[in-house]
Amino acid sequence: MDLRITPLRVEDAGTIAVLQNSLWRLTYAGLLPPDVLAARDDETNIGVWRDRAAAHESAGVSPEGARTLVAHDERGTAIGWATTGPPRDADPPTATELWSLYVAPEHHGCGVARRLLAAVLPSSAPAHLWVVRGNDRAITFYRTAGFAPDGLVKRDDRVGADELRMVRHGAGHD
Repeated sequence: MDLRITPLRVEDAGTIAVLQNSLWRLTYAGLLPPDVLAARDDETNIGVWRDRAAAHESAGVSPEGARTLVAHDERGTAIGWATTGPPRDADPPTATELWSLYVAPEHHGCGVARRLLAAVLPSSAPAHLWVVRGNDRAITFYRTAGFAPDGLVKRDDRVGADELRMVRHGAGHD
């Protein structure tokens, strides 16, 4: 597959916002309360992503210090993204958190997620992430990428789900 990975751009915002809502409904059906998924609004999310993209274009990161890379297919359409940033935990196990990694379902199994992860977070870099309990596909992917659960679980009341923390200590530290 011809794949191009670029920093987040304003012209990607609409596609990513709609894709994110679609992916949430697909990925988290049965894992998050139905009202949480139904409340996802494309127009609101487009505004969030436009603001984030504008900050990226001017500063290279979001106002929170996060960096997003976007995968584009051969037509130039955004088909996935990955975001890293400073830890959002009070007591983080690493200095970098993988905030998100999503790929359109028609591109699952094609190496897009692996390439996005490598671009946004080199394998030698220690990092951690939170994944919704029961999201077995993601947990399996992250294990393959060197992440392992560290035993910490937290309740995310914003989405009504428990999340597992996974940590990768980097090359030579696993």
